[in-house]
Amino acid sequence: MDKETLIYRYFANELDKEGEAVLNQLLDSDTEFRKRFEFEKSLKKVIRHKKGEDLKAKLNSFEVDIAKKSPSSKPKGGFRNWSIAASIALLIGLGWVGFNTFLGTSSDALYEEHFRAYPNTVYTITRGDTDDSLERKAFVAYESGDYESAIDYLEELKGEENKAYIAFYMAQSHLNLGNTEAALALFQQIMDSEKEFEAEAHWYTALAHLKNGDKENATRYLQKLTAGFDYNRERAEALLQKID
Repeated sequence: MDKETLIYRYFANELDKEGEAVLNQLLDSDTEFRKRFEFEKSLKKVIRHKKGEDLKAKLNSFEVDIAKKSPSSKPKGGFRNWSIAASIALLIGLGWVGFNTFLGTSSDALYEEHFRAYPNTVYTITRGDTDDSLERKAFVAYESGDYESAIDYLEELKGEENKAYIAFYMAQSHLNLGNTEAALALFQQIMDSEKEFEAEAHWYTALAHLKNGDKENATRYLQKLTAGFDYNRERAEALLQKID
């Protein structure tokens, strides 16, 4: 099991005892792994906090609506507390799936949980490098999170070279900016060409469809990925179960 899958399964509560032992060993011995683990842990806290804030906002909006529709006389404190408790009980009764749907974040939450920007595996950037090429500028921008500049440089580079990675990293940049339709069009080009990054394009196409709330197409591309490629197969299978 690779390290990324190990972390994913930990936070999905899918690790067995053997996996937990491997995880703990890596946390003790691998500094980079520990940093990644702590980052993921912090990210989960932020997501939970955001969901909590969304819930508070929903409940507050219920209170406001009830107050507007109720008679002008103020309700007794006991009734007010009971109505809030009933609202919370209703949300709990909806269940986890219903709760996510109620907030309108189920697909988006799955996207946020699984999306990670693909690392730069094409161009090695070193300090003191005097190379001023478009390729270097593009990947310096990409690694620094300046995706708009990365797109501009890659678009310019595309006019000089016809390499599969250009479309892939342009798609990545668009996806990081939330431009899902532009990303999907570029990923489709890669899948049609059956060249480098084809498997990765299937994975990120599925995630882009999730971000758009299109679970049907997300499922379709995840199934294609698991049937034809090894890349992220375990994560794709786990995600399919969550979508179902």
